[in-house]
Order: sequence, then C-alpha cells, then structure tokens
Amino acid sequence: MRNLFRSPGKADWGSLSSAVATGAAVGGLTTSALGLVAGLLDLTGSRGDAQGLLLGGTVVGLVAAWLFMQVRRPRRHGTADILTGITVAFLTMVLAGTLLYLVTGTFSEADDALFESAAGFSTTALTTLDADALGRGMLFFRAGSQWIGGLTALLLGVAILPALSADRELADRRRGGGRRPLAPSGGTAARNVLVLYTGFTLLLAVGYLIAGIGCVGSVVLAVSTASTGGFVGPGQPFADPSVQWVAILGMFVAGASLVILWRIVTRQWHGIRRSAEFSAYLLLLLGGTLLLGWWSEAGSLAEWRETLFTLLSTATTTGFPMEPVGAWAAAAPVLLLLLASIGPMTGSAGGGFQVFRMLGLVKLARRELMRQLHPNLAARIRIGGLVLSEASVGRIVLQQFLFVAVVVGSSAAVAILGLDVASALAAGVHATATAGPIRTLEGAILDPAAWSRPVRLALIPAMLIGRLALYPALVA
Repeated sequence: MRNLFRSPGKADWGSLSSAVATGAAVGGLTTSALGLVAGLLDLTGSRGDAQGLLLGGTVVGLVAAWLFMQVRRPRRHGTADILTGITVAFLTMVLAGTLLYLVTGTFSEADDALFESAAGFSTTALTTLDADALGRGMLFFRAGSQWIGGLTALLLGVAILPALSADRELADRRRGGGRRPLAPSGGTAARNVLVLYTGFTLLLAVGYLIAGIGCVGSVVLAVSTASTGGFVGPGQPFADPSVQWVAILGMFVAGASLVILWRIVTRQWHGIRRSAEFSAYLLLLLGGTLLLGWWSEAGSLAEWRETLFTLLSTATTTGFPMEPVGAWAAAAPVLLLLLASIGPMTGSAGGGFQVFRMLGLVKLARRELMRQLHPNLAARIRIGGLVLSEASVGRIVLQQFLFVAVVVGSSAAVAILGLDVASALAAGVHATATAGPIRTLEGAILDPAAWSRPVRLALIPAMLIGRLALYPALVA
C-alpha cells in the first residue's frame, strides 16, 4: 500500500525532514479521527455541524495519510529531531482544529478559531464559546481536543522522554524487589498511560452520571477533568454540590502523578509513602485551602466545599469556574496565581512549573546557600529517595528561566494591547501554566470573549509553549 503513494528507488529522508513530515501526518490524522467521531455523534442531534465535521475530517485525514505514505523513514532519528516532530504534530493538531471550527461555521474569523483550538489542545481553561449554543458534535470536538492534549503531555513525559534518555532517572522504570514499574520500556509505558488515562476518564463519566448530569454533559465534564482542560458543558453543572464533590475528587487525582495512580492500582503502597513530591502536593493543597478559606471568611460546610473546589481548580490547572466565597482579602488572588504557576505533580496532565521542579529549585537554593559557608561542599540534590544528576538540575533551572520569560513576555504583550496590569499578569501566568479561569483582584471571573482579538492572539504562543515546555528546554 505504501508503494502506491511514492516512486520506488528513492533514498531515505533525512532524520529531521522525516520527523517533521511524520509529525505533521500524525497530528492531522489525530484531528481527523476526532472530527469524524464528532461528526458521527452530531448526526444524533439537531445542530447541523455533522456535514462540516465529516467533510473537514475526511479532507484533513486524506492529506495526512498521503503525507504519511510519502515519508521514507531512516533507520534512526536524532533525539532533537524526534522532539521537533512531536512539536510539529501538536501544532498540526491546532491548525487542523482551527480549520474544522471554520468549516463548521462555529467561528467566522480565523483568529477566533485559532485561539479556541489552541486553548483546547493545550488544555488551557479559556474559551470564547457558548456551550449552550453548541450541538453534540462540537461539544465533543472541543472537549475531545483537551483529552488529546492531556494524553500528549502524559505520553511525552512518561513514555517518550525517558525512552530518549532525557530525564530517565525521573521515570518509574526500575524492576526488582517485587516492584512493578509504570514505564519499564517505552511501549509498555505508552500502553499503561493509555489504559490508566482512559479508565480514569470512564470512571469520572460514571461519577458525573450518578451525580445527576446527563450523558453528554457527563462525558464533557469527565474529559475536561481528566485532561485538566476545564471546559464546562451546557448549563450550570457545578451548582449541584454532588457534582462539585465528583469534580473535587477528580481534580485531585488528575493533579497527581500517573506514577502515584499506577502504584495505587498495583497496590505498591510503600512507593506512595516515600514520594516527597506527593507529600508536597498534599501540603500545598491543604495549606492553600486553609489560607483561601481564611482570607475569604468561609464558615459553613458549603463555603469550605466551594473553597476547596476553587483551590483544586487552580492548583491542578483544571480551571473549572466557581464564584468567590465572600469578599476576598488582597492576598487571595496572589495565592491562586502562585499555585497556578506551580501547578500539579510532574507526570500528570496538568501544566505549570510543577511540584517536582519546585522542590528541585528549593533544594538547589539550599545547596548554594550552604556552599557560601562551605565552599568545598560536594552535595548532591536528593528528592525523597531520588538523587538528581547535575544535568537534570540544569534542565530544571532552564525550565524556570523559560517559564518566567514566557510569563513576563506574554504579560507585557497583553498589557501593551489593552489589559490592565493585574489582569495582564494573571493572563500571562494562566496561559503559560495552561490554567484558568482568569480573575480580577476581587475574584470575579474574566471572560476572554470580552478581550480584543490582538490580546487573545498574544496569549496563543504562551499556551502552546506552556503545554510543550519540555521541548525547548531539552533541545537547548
């Protein structure tokens, strides 16, 4: 079949060109499959997006399949070229999603469609869509783009990078002593990630169904929770306390490392107790909830539940909206910005700088302070039972620089384009951390649809870089 699409006798492509073309093809095929499934689902409703989804998905799929067949892959790809191919695949998904939004008439302007597509695939909780006006097909497509974005992040962090010898020491690979690692090899890691991620999503859908949400709404919320994408379906589902509790549990699990979830499933309790990152994650959530409740004067059980919901929504970068409890103290929005920038655990679908890297920076700062007193001190950085190599420490420092640089750059850009300073800083942090929703100093939620087009366009690079922040750091 492959020979039908190319001339025989041609030499293999170069590593970079092969990786780029393959990435573009895979990205197009992925979005095509999502569009076709969404189009078939739309046939069961009355919105009328099925024709655009099916036509657009078919065209994108045919072009991507043709490109995939044209590539003559070399025996071996360079590590940087593979990472470039992954980035191209992600960007292709965003562009193909933009095309489907335009073909279906969901958006009439390309920049609006590009913003929505970027927010979806990057799992950023920003949207200009009115969910109540969407049919089943577009609801599924918008929610599904988040799920694919979350899966991409998990596969990259758990399966692909360790297989490329990047951050191999951070992966759950070691056997022996009765241990069952999550990622003993790249292929096994990818399979385990897909099974855990899919199973978790299905459990959430069942939970939302039991809580009283309809079938379509349950799927949308389950996908949004598992991927930390934060897109909410039609209606006001979080007005129901039972739905809030399902979301609270789901966001907590979604923000934990997939390694922790794997150890729970395989009953490896000792590894969970020894995880310094999981302990820090719990401490951040507990301390943040107490502080936010204190600063918002939460009193009743309902107010503390909503406080916990808001805190988890921010700290896990899920971004589900919840109006503030009472009058916020001035420190409350600062706390939420800090937690959004830190984000959840490494190895989760969430964004942000992530807890493990924060611990690494704290340990590094402590070591450098000790070296001021003891210049000849030779100390390795240890997090829990893991000793970091100097190369890993260097990548963490580089990640910090990149994260801060993107936040500052995007915040300055949107401030110049019209946002006030506080809103611009919040927008820069949340876009880079792929979080949301963006709030005023009083806690009110801002609607991105009210911003100018240049402001929304300026946030797109931050969302994309935030989702794939490992790529520039590792290549550099």
